[in-house]
Amino acid sequence: MNKDCRDEIQPLLHSGERLLAVCECETAPGVPERPVWLRQPPQESELERRLKSRLPGAVQRFLRPPEPKPVTRFERTMEGADQKTENALTRAAHGKGMHGDWESQAGQFLVTHYTAGRLPASTLAVAFTDRRALAFADRAKLWQSGRAYELQWEAPRTSVLGVRANPKGVLQRGRFELVFADGSWIALVASVPTQAEPFAAQLSGSGPL
Repeated sequence: MNKDCRDEIQPLLHSGERLLAVCECETAPGVPERPVWLRQPPQESELERRLKSRLPGAVQRFLRPPEPKPVTRFERTMEGADQKTENALTRAAHGKGMHGDWESQAGQFLVTHYTAGRLPASTLAVAFTDRRALAFADRAKLWQSGRAYELQWEAPRTSVLGVRANPKGVLQRGRFELVFADGSWIALVASVPTQAEPFAAQLSGSGPL
């Protein structure tokens, strides 16, 4: 288990909860891009809101962003078709990144990843305890030198059947797949490729998930 990552995650757990394994990672190439229906208008930062609050009311109204226009069915269809093509090209180059639809457990894991913050976190820490399966997102600000993990996703430990490290037929060092109880899975890549197999091994030796 990566000691630095373990030391960052342990304080975020419940009292008495035992950390079994953790791996710093990111979503793998081939994972579907954010779907059209999940796109959100940009949100102002706290600093932007504070600065605007000091401006005259007329200026604030002028700077207020317009209400987003609803996406028409035609636009949604065209964007969806473009995205399917792009996802297909990515899968052809890197292999399949997710098995299951957006309603599956893997799909819901990815939906949470895309909607948990203003932008999807580039670095995650996937962890297993004696109670839960967890994913933490690094939300460190530009001026912070280290990681700043926040809980992004959690589920009962039994919701994940296991972890497959370096699955056959995929040439991506450090790749592993979270396999969910409904048969769906999502691919991730360890930040340090050599940590993927020990991560999976620690789980396989910790008893049934």
